[in-house]
Amino acid sequence: MATLKIEGLSRDVLRNRTYVTVVWKDDPEKQLGLPVPFDCTVDALRAETEKALQALIRELQSATIEGP
Repeated sequence: MATLKIEGLSRDVLRNRTYVTVVWKDDPEKQLGLPVPFDCTVDALRAETEKALQALIRELQSATIEGP
């Protein structure tokens, strides 16, 4: 089971978006950026990150890969 660590939070004020960056605790070379609500507070960051990760998991379960 992988453990992800929240590394950062960035806001794009021009696009009204916020992204959280997570890394794998045992392999920090693996990084993932996920959108979270623009008004996300630090107190809500973990819960919003978990929601964003679950949404990505659902999307990937039905994703297809196109070859070259």
